[in-house]
Parts: sequence; C-alpha cells; structure tokens
Amino acid sequence: MPTPSSTSQSLGERISQLIQSLQFSWFVGHVLTLLGTFFYVISVITFNASPKPYKIAYLGALVSYGVVIYKTHGIPQLNAAYAQRLVTDENVQYFFLATYNFFSDPVEVSLIPFVTFSAFHALGYVRTNIIPTVFPTPRQAAGSNTPATWQAKTQQSIKSWTEKNYGNAMRLVATAEVTIIMPRLILGLLRLRIVPVVLFAQFLRFRYHLSAYTRQAFTDLRVNLDRALLPPTANPRIPAVVSRLYTTAKDMVFNFGEAAVQRQPAPGQQ
Repeated sequence: MPTPSSTSQSLGERISQLIQSLQFSWFVGHVLTLLGTFFYVISVITFNASPKPYKIAYLGALVSYGVVIYKTHGIPQLNAAYAQRLVTDENVQYFFLATYNFFSDPVEVSLIPFVTFSAFHALGYVRTNIIPTVFPTPRQAAGSNTPATWQAKTQQSIKSWTEKNYGNAMRLVATAEVTIIMPRLILGLLRLRIVPVVLFAQFLRFRYHLSAYTRQAFTDLRVNLDRALLPPTANPRIPAVVSRLYTTAKDMVFNFGEAAVQRQPAPGQQ
C-alpha cells in the first residue's frame, strides 16, 4: 500500500512495486477463483458445462491458500511440530480440500465456500492496495478542510459493506457445507463415490471444533430434523422406524464429531 511519499512515483513504478509482492499473488488467486466460478456457473446455466473454469477456480484457491500457508508456516519442515501446526490450521484444511476438488470431477456446490471467501478478500485488497496504488490521493496541506475524495468514499463503502455482511457470509458458508455440500456428496454414494464423503466428513469434523459458525449450522440442522422426525412435533404419519433410524444416525454423527481432535488456537481464515 503506497505511503504518502509514493504519490511522487509514476503509475508504472507503483504498479511494479505492487505486483512484485507475495500478497499480489494471493489476490490474483482470489480473482481466478471468482472468474472461474462465474464462467463455470454460466456454462452450467447455458447447458454447456465445461470443467475448465471449474479447474481455474480451484487453481486460484490453491494459489491463494498456498500463499497464506507459506506466510504463516514458512518453508515445509519434516518434524512433528510443523505437522501439528498444519493439521490445526483451517487454511491448510481448505487447501487440501481445494487440491482434491481440483483433481476430481466437478461438484458445483463445492465452490460456495471458496468463492465467498474470495469475494471478501478480493474486495479488501482492492480497498487497501489497488485503489491507493492506482489512484493515490494527493497530499493535502495541514489543517485543510477539503471534502472527502472519491477514493476515501469508495474505500469506506467497501469497508462498511464487508464488515456488515461478513458474519452473514460466514454463516452462509457453514450452512452450505453442512446442509448442501455434504448431502450432495452423500448422493454420490449411489455411484460408489465413497472417498469424497469420507474426506469431507473429516473436514467437517475439524470445522466443527474450530468454527462457531459450523457448530451453529449443525445445531440448526439437528433442531429442524428433531422437530420434523421426532415426537411430539413429528408428523404422526412418519413411521416409528424412521424416527429410530434418524436417532441412530444422529448419535453416530455426534460420536464421530466429538472424537478426539486436538485443539489449539488456529490462525485466522486467510
């Protein structure tokens, strides 16, 4: 992000300095995820689904998460302490999930978390880096009482919007992971696609322990299913065997989710 003195630099010099930073690569990754998702959705809507933009979206995710992991943990090390830090870092979990999705057949809904995160991170980078670099605000004389520039207004608007909507977006991601993506993968069991279900179940187990949003999503799902399938609120037409099967499945999920997961404070999500 330019300093006040950097306004004396040429546009080319400022841009050159910006794109040489590792954070710019992180931003490019998020842009690729956004563009790839957009064009993949268009291809699906027009009944001409192509895996190429899907791959681009996940390539962008690998770049952005790879940069964060490198900046957080440094060069990979072959020791237990380094491995433990990776295991409990949710960025690493999303990186491995993106890796699997990149090499697998497209599952449209799996892009929801990645494109949501990328939208917020890309907007933040535009606010803090792109606008000050490309459109720097001229220095003002001390004590001057000039109106706010369009740059300042735009940056404030982006900041206000992201702060207002971040919590809702994280709830959307958690709900999608629990109630949309996982059920979609379970349907794949009909085609004997077992690995995606196992991997995503393990991913959700870690998310459950690391994210309050994920825990709330599971709670909301349980409450709604209890109301629909268990007495006294269940429809009387629902056979008792369905209620018993649901109770058994719920207990199995609970036991799996509460299995020992070593916790420690995890780095913030990207």
